[in-house]
Amino acid sequence: MTHSHLLRSSLALLLLGAACSDNPAVEQPGSDGGTGDLAMTAGSDGGGTDNSAAGLTAFVKAGSYKSWKAEPAIHASTGPHGGNVRTYVNALLYASLKAGNVSHPKGSIVVKELYGSGTTTLTGHAVDIKDEVSGEWVFYEGFAPGYSSPYYFRGTSNFCASCHSPGKDYVLTPASAIP
Repeated sequence: MTHSHLLRSSLALLLLGAACSDNPAVEQPGSDGGTGDLAMTAGSDGGGTDNSAAGLTAFVKAGSYKSWKAEPAIHASTGPHGGNVRTYVNALLYASLKAGNVSHPKGSIVVKELYGSGTTTLTGHAVDIKDEVSGEWVFYEGFAPGYSSPYYFRGTSNFCASCHSPGKDYVLTPASAIP
């Protein structure tokens, strides 16, 4: 991907985000009528935090997902996140991907580390969670250092979901990418 193509893609995503929400950090109501602060999967597989924007920011900053199954190395992104990335999945999603499921269980979590043009400095995270209670997808993308105003959406009527819709149940990472 050329630099100018990457810039055009990034600009298009920013414009789409602006069209979908006046303030991407504003949490969208979940099916529970609240703002989406339902607990994630318990244990080392993502528990102990909530799936609100603030909870996900704390979760990625803590880095506990680093013990999960992951792509072997940082590599160039083939998607809209641009730059270099590395994807981690929790045990629920890993088992589902390896089984070839077309729908993933509630509590499935994907964390994509974003590295920009390098491979040593983490510039942000993208997280997709299938809410453990409602089964609704939650999409989050925040950028270092402060993670202020992250993109945060619940459900599948938003620009994150539109890019992820070709995947198996909104997950684009193939089972073959994670040993």
